[in-house]
Amino acid sequence: MPFRSPRRSPGRSLVIGVVGIVLLAGIVVLVFPAALGVLGTAGSVVGSLLPWLALLLVPVAGVALGSRSKRLAVGSLAFAAAWAFAILPGVLTPDAPGSPELTVVTENVEAANEDPAATARSIAARTPDVIALEELTESSGTAVAGVLDERYPHHYRVGSIGVWSRTTLSGGEPLTLGLGWARALRVTVDTDRGDVRLYVVHMDSLRLGGEDGRPTMLASLATAVRDDDSERLVVAGDFNGGSKDPEMLPLTRMLDEGGGFGFTWPAQAPVVRIDHVFVRGLDTTSTEVLPANGSDHRGVQVGLRG
Repeated sequence: MPFRSPRRSPGRSLVIGVVGIVLLAGIVVLVFPAALGVLGTAGSVVGSLLPWLALLLVPVAGVALGSRSKRLAVGSLAFAAAWAFAILPGVLTPDAPGSPELTVVTENVEAANEDPAATARSIAARTPDVIALEELTESSGTAVAGVLDERYPHHYRVGSIGVWSRTTLSGGEPLTLGLGWARALRVTVDTDRGDVRLYVVHMDSLRLGGEDGRPTMLASLATAVRDDDSERLVVAGDFNGGSKDPEMLPLTRMLDEGGGFGFTWPAQAPVVRIDHVFVRGLDTTSTEVLPANGSDHRGVQVGLRG
C-alpha cells in the first residue's frame, strides 16, 4: 500500500491562512505606510502605532510553532525584517556630534492643566533657548507668561500657540493652514549662527467618524514648508499623529527628526509619539522626552547645530 501523508486539518489550514494574510498586510503597511491612506482617519491611527506592530510576532510565533507551519515561520521572519526596515532607522538615528548651538522645547500644555505655571517653571528650569507651547487658554497663557516673560523677553503668541525666546524674534505671522482660524504660527529666531525659521503647530485631533481638519492642515503645512526658502528651519508642536501616519508623510519626507521612540502621550504612560521637532538645514545633537509635569503630554527637548 502506497504511503499517504495525513490530511491537513481544515481548521489548521484556515488559521494558517488568516495569520498569513495578517502578516502580509503588516508587511505592506510597514514597507509602504502611504497605503494606509485609503483607510482615512483609521489609517492615521494605525500609522501612528506602527512601532507596536512588533507585538504581533508573539502570537504569530506561537501559532507557527503550534501548527509547525514553515510558511508562517518564513512569514514571521519577513515581517520582522519589514519592521526593522521601517522602524529601526528612525529609532537608531545617531545624534550629530558636538554641543548644541540652539535648544528648543515644545509641549502641549493642556487646556485643562490645573497648574500651567508649574508646567512652565519645569520647562524653564531646563534653560532651553526657545520654548514653544500649544493649547494655551486665556488663563493658562497669562499664568505661563508670568513665569516666562522675564527670563524669555522675546515672545510671540497667536491664539493658543506661543513662543518664548532668549534671542530676538521677528517676522511673526499666524497660520490658518486651511482652517478658519489660526492654529499655528511662523516666526524667525535670531541665533548666533543666523536666522532660524520656526513653525509651531497644533494639529486638529484624529476623529474617527467625525469632522477632521487635520489632513487639510498637514497638507497646507507641507506646502508652506516646501515653499519656504529658509536655510535653517524647525517645525515643532503637537501633530496628533506619528511620523508614519500617511497624512504626515508629505511633510516628514522633507524634514529630519532625532532618533528614539520618544513616546509623548499620554503623559503618565506614553504609548505614541505625537509631539515632534522636525528640522531642515540643522543637525540634531540630542533628543529628550521630558518628565511628566502636569500636562497630558510630555514635552520634547532637542539640541540643534548647523
